[in-house]
Amino acid sequence: MSLPDSLLQEQLRALGYRDPDLVAIGMQGAVFRLGDEKVAKIWFHAEEAELRTLRELYDALDGQLPYRTPRMLELRRPGPYWVTIEEELPGVPLYEVAPEFGAPGWERARDCVVDVIDALAQVEAPEVLRRTSVLDETSPFRPEGVSWIDALTGLVRRRAARFDGQLVDDFDTKIEALLTRLSDLKEPESRLVHGDVTAGNILVDEDLRPVTLLDFGLLTMAGDPVFDAAATASVIDLWSPRSREVEAAYDATFAARLGYDPEQLLLYRCAYSLIIANAHDDDPYDRDSHVPLTAKFFNSPQVAELLSR
Repeated sequence: MSLPDSLLQEQLRALGYRDPDLVAIGMQGAVFRLGDEKVAKIWFHAEEAELRTLRELYDALDGQLPYRTPRMLELRRPGPYWVTIEEELPGVPLYEVAPEFGAPGWERARDCVVDVIDALAQVEAPEVLRRTSVLDETSPFRPEGVSWIDALTGLVRRRAARFDGQLVDDFDTKIEALLTRLSDLKEPESRLVHGDVTAGNILVDEDLRPVTLLDFGLLTMAGDPVFDAAATASVIDLWSPRSREVEAAYDATFAARLGYDPEQLLLYRCAYSLIIANAHDDDPYDRDSHVPLTAKFFNSPQVAELLSR
């Protein structure tokens, strides 16, 4: 059952904010505008220790990118959920102003997204990422001494176990092939991987230039920038019936501009799709799972061919 907005607003009123205005609801929580250049985020699943670590991450990222990033001003618990009070940051969500895929001017939106991915790839992963977890896990994703490849393959194994072999045709065979292909990759230099660069998390100005990047923490890691590119091409227009065309267009640009290998992008996209497929399982707003999309992707000829080599 969906949470009533009134329950969420009541928490903010308990903190002295009279007229909180709902801005967005995501997998991690709900965001309200408070006035006085502040917003509040009500976290559906996060606990105090996780949010304090996230605050460390925000502090470590301050000034590291050519865009604004979140700053946590307060951490409170007025009711059943933790609440962070943060700075209201400039820009409007890219999805509100970007032309549709293939429409005149669409390339400007694509270039905006690629610019963000390129900027993230230039940032050395901060130390705090050795202590952060991903999704609903509680243990650090990649503690000190653990390689990116080992951390990623471990996460893929854990997420695949949730499906009990029911996701796609020849599930176990495909997963083992995916894990083998991932294990064969060269260990990359660790960079900042956002993990959730969506058209809602990029705020832009009137010229579609990125000015703010939001929502670190869901799948933020110390890892390979190519993984970030692969994930972004998938989620930037996730529910579009032309999603495969969108991915192909982004992959071509990542290859041309950043030198990323298209086959590695596809391999990482397989891993990402599996990792994120059931991340909505505990969503209090009961939104659609990604599982059907992941199943369709894994059953596609493109993926079947990749994982049969």
